[in-house]
Amino acid sequence: MKLDEENKIIYVRQSWLGDMAICPERARLGQVKPEFRTGSDATIIGTAVHAGIEQVLRGEAVAFEDMLQFVNNEYETLQDTNYTVTNIEQDKIPSYLEAMSLAFYNEILPNVKLGGEAEFFFRAPLNVNVEGYDIVLEGTMDYIDPDGNIWDWKTAKRVYNQKEKQKSAIQPTVYTTAVRNLGMADNPTFNYGVMVRQETPKSQILEVTRSAEHTKWLQHYVKGAVTTALKSGYQNEWLMNDSSALCSSQWCSYWSVCKGAFNLE
Repeated sequence: MKLDEENKIIYVRQSWLGDMAICPERARLGQVKPEFRTGSDATIIGTAVHAGIEQVLRGEAVAFEDMLQFVNNEYETLQDTNYTVTNIEQDKIPSYLEAMSLAFYNEILPNVKLGGEAEFFFRAPLNVNVEGYDIVLEGTMDYIDPDGNIWDWKTAKRVYNQKEKQKSAIQPTVYTTAVRNLGMADNPTFNYGVMVRQETPKSQILEVTRSAEHTKWLQHYVKGAVTTALKSGYQNEWLMNDSSALCSSQWCSYWSVCKGAFNLE
């Protein structure tokens, strides 16, 4: 959540809404201590694969070997950054990168309509006002095709649960609402292109549908989240959820200034 006091606008990203759902204090710390935000080995694996996909979609990598070269180069660069090592078997990462790249190139790419825009940055009105601020959705879509349909690339330990994503995923709701409100498509689809982190190629294309009723729910949801943030302020702690599996030194960048500060694991 980002305030523009001069123009009385609040910009909201789906990642902030996701943090609010996982743990409100995580969302607050993301605003007041952005320097603590770091990734993990899973994050840099995903970023490297994203880099290769982006080059394919932009026509810079035509053959699979070209894509894999971009992926490996990006991963090599990211290895020099600050990130957390999780339980991923480090010696298998090169095999994972190749298998996930192959899964995209052979299994997902043939289903993607080319000629769209990779890394599409957007700002779209939500048509909601909170405490005198107009709410604007902001973010970057991995890919939007010429018909206004959205793709989001995911590298994951396992395939996604269709029922769970259809019921609760906030990202498809935010992105399809943005496309509608920008007048880019009346009924856009949202597709997860999932590449499973293993040594043999495995992919999943998961479509999530969102209607105008979901946009109305999003307006209600965002209004509650933003109102809570404005009324609580950022000076004091917000509600904390330490029952989540993400509440750990491995998965939360703010562990050391939250539960970890009490010498708990």
